[in-house]
Amino acid sequence: MPKTAKKTKASTKAKAVTKAKAATKATAATRAKVTKKTRPVAKAAPKKRLMPLAGIRVCDLSGHASGPMCAMTLGDFGAEVIKVEAPRGDHARSWGSARFGKKMDLSSEYAALNRNKESVVIDLKNSEGLALVKDIISKSDVVLENFKPGVLERLGLGYKVIEKLNPRAVLCSISAFGQTGPMARLPGFDLLMQAYAGALSITGEPNRPAVRIGPSTIDFMTAGHGVIGIMMALRERDVSGRGQHVDTSLYETAIVQMTHMILDSSATGVVPGRWGPYFPFLAPYGIFEASDREFYMGASTNIMWGRLMKEIGREDLMADPRFLNNSDRAQNQEALYAVLLPIFKSKTAKQWVEIATRLGIPHSLIHNLGEVVVQEQAIARAAVVPVKGIPNGKSAGIPIKLSHTPGKIRKAPPSLGQDTNAVLKRLGYSAADIKKLRAAGAMGSGKVEAH
Repeated sequence: MPKTAKKTKASTKAKAVTKAKAATKATAATRAKVTKKTRPVAKAAPKKRLMPLAGIRVCDLSGHASGPMCAMTLGDFGAEVIKVEAPRGDHARSWGSARFGKKMDLSSEYAALNRNKESVVIDLKNSEGLALVKDIISKSDVVLENFKPGVLERLGLGYKVIEKLNPRAVLCSISAFGQTGPMARLPGFDLLMQAYAGALSITGEPNRPAVRIGPSTIDFMTAGHGVIGIMMALRERDVSGRGQHVDTSLYETAIVQMTHMILDSSATGVVPGRWGPYFPFLAPYGIFEASDREFYMGASTNIMWGRLMKEIGREDLMADPRFLNNSDRAQNQEALYAVLLPIFKSKTAKQWVEIATRLGIPHSLIHNLGEVVVQEQAIARAAVVPVKGIPNGKSAGIPIKLSHTPGKIRKAPPSLGQDTNAVLKRLGYSAADIKKLRAAGAMGSGKVEAH
């Protein structure tokens, strides 16, 4: 190759390198400029900080359990929650037999899941009532509903409508099976999902009928998913300026609760049965009978296992090839419990609790609710709190503790429609406007419908 050609090639290469370096510097400078411009500068905290969701308005169209708990959580942290109820009220008002409140229209279920809200009665099947709800939505940050998929659209309140009314609104839909798929339009409750997603297949005694999981864990965990989805959508709105549709379901929550068992079963090909009071992955780990009552204990590590065996004088089991490590013990639970269960019955539950405490093994008595509400830990953490307006009534407190802007119980569970006038006035309606709306049937006929 001629020298001139070599020089030209080298010169071209050098120019390219110089150009690339210049571009890199420019890019870095641009990034620094954008970062400096867009990244918020930390400011000194004001002496009195607002609740984290202050200024967020929620139009709550939900009922029953999961939706109300979702909305209540937002209300606990300062959101303005307007609970829109049909003239008959939320169905949960009629659940159970106990009734509370001045109008005796609060059930235990309703009262436990509807604090920090204002109740407004609006008939969505009335044209004036529908127009009123649309106006509330246009002035809200979040719309929450748990109708069967398709119902909101039939009412004229589908997401496309909401997006036009208020592009910044976040719509959260909680349903049985989600907004899509072959089962989307079917109804469903917590127990149905326990059955459909397999939880009941592993709950109860072996070779005995299925046993319902006591608390409505699927309902309440779905409520948490709703809150997370709403908060993520609101955070994204800070960037884009637009809301979006959050879609979560009881079914997917039930699947999530089974996730580790689904993985184990699909990977091994073994379909698990009912485990009774024990756990297939750990041993000894479960609910055991003492001489007087039941207790839980979980020696989940080899160190805990060794301490327990020395305590009961069965060090020989530590050398037994069936029980050398947790996987061995988990595979040989029948043989293990044949030895341990008679030993557990030889002492009182209190004695086993004292032993487990000394050995550093997780444990608990099986407490009833009368014992739970007076626990020192419950009092120290405000985990159980009085319910405003219900003498002697207690329910769960706020489980999330924020150090600077904690949640607060500000409002008692509302009687049906008690806040209708106050809320509408706050939204700009005059007394005359409200009177006309009532005359037009926007708040129903005035007769309480049967559930």
